[in-house]
Amino acid sequence: MMNLTEKATILKKEEEPISRSSEKNTFQKFISNSFLHMSIKRGIFYFVVFFIAITLAFLLPRLVPGNVLGYIYERPQGTSPEAWAVIIANLEEYLGLNYPLEIQYINFLRSFFFEFDLGYSVLFSFEPVTNIVLRALPYTMMLVIPVLIISFFTGNWIGARTGYTNSKKDKVFYYIFMVLQTAPFFWMAYVFLDIFVLKLNWFPWGQSVPNWAWDWDAISTIFDHFWLPFIILSLTNIGGWATGAHALMTYEKGEDYISYGRKLGFSDNKLRKYAYRNSMLPQFTGLNLRFNGLIGSTLITEIIFRFPGLGYTMYDAFQNFDYALIIGSFIVTILVVVIGNYLIDMSYGILDPRIRVGGKGEA
Repeated sequence: MMNLTEKATILKKEEEPISRSSEKNTFQKFISNSFLHMSIKRGIFYFVVFFIAITLAFLLPRLVPGNVLGYIYERPQGTSPEAWAVIIANLEEYLGLNYPLEIQYINFLRSFFFEFDLGYSVLFSFEPVTNIVLRALPYTMMLVIPVLIISFFTGNWIGARTGYTNSKKDKVFYYIFMVLQTAPFFWMAYVFLDIFVLKLNWFPWGQSVPNWAWDWDAISTIFDHFWLPFIILSLTNIGGWATGAHALMTYEKGEDYISYGRKLGFSDNKLRKYAYRNSMLPQFTGLNLRFNGLIGSTLITEIIFRFPGLGYTMYDAFQNFDYALIIGSFIVTILVVVIGNYLIDMSYGILDPRIRVGGKGEA
């Protein structure tokens, strides 16, 4: 008869192939998952897009005929051409523009990808550009993210409700936001600035916005300057979502499952909720375009209201001919757009079960 040790050895050998087969099947399912494949493909695509964009940001100023610094800086009155040539030569050496183009490009890529070094700002007393743009970035994102989320859900709700009920009360809100959508956001910004700031004095103007700090005075001052650009960006973006939602809900309302649900005795409110969920998914495909447009609108709105985000920082850099800060602000803006588009693509994959749980080779 076999002792206990021998029996345990035999059982272990029999279980090993089953365990290995189970691990292999789990690994195969993981690597064949369609969501994983989509994540990798989209990640590679957006990295290539970003790489091309920063390459153009590097090349365009350097492909201008003549010395690029001659276009940015003007020779002060009373400075001789010889002295000015020495100053330009020193600036070229400081900015690394005295090397051949290919060496400049290699140095640029190495500094950015390995050190996240974007140079030093002349405007801010040679402070690293990275510090400046990272200080401005939260102000831009605190406008972009809430506006995108609120306008998306509010616009879809108004458009879908109007498309389903077709009531006069719902149409009033729908057409109001349709009109607001057609108004240029920068024109509306100046109108609101004139009415609510200069005439009614409801919002502050001309005061510097403090850096973010966990202090009530700083936070309240920041939000005093935040509300007006936030309202304008929201009002001008809700109508676009409402238009798409209205068209999708009008189509969805005529589907067979709605008619069948009515015959089964489902309440109209319950059927509207089902139709709303089904009509929402195609709207997510438009988030990328809306996000990209909203970034541009936000940068311009920051300039109008002097809100210290990336747009106002870039404007300041152009006004003061700060070469490094101009390029640095532009690159970080591109980075925000690329990361935002990638995250939106991933969110669509999570929301769509066909992508989330699908796999190659599975029935």
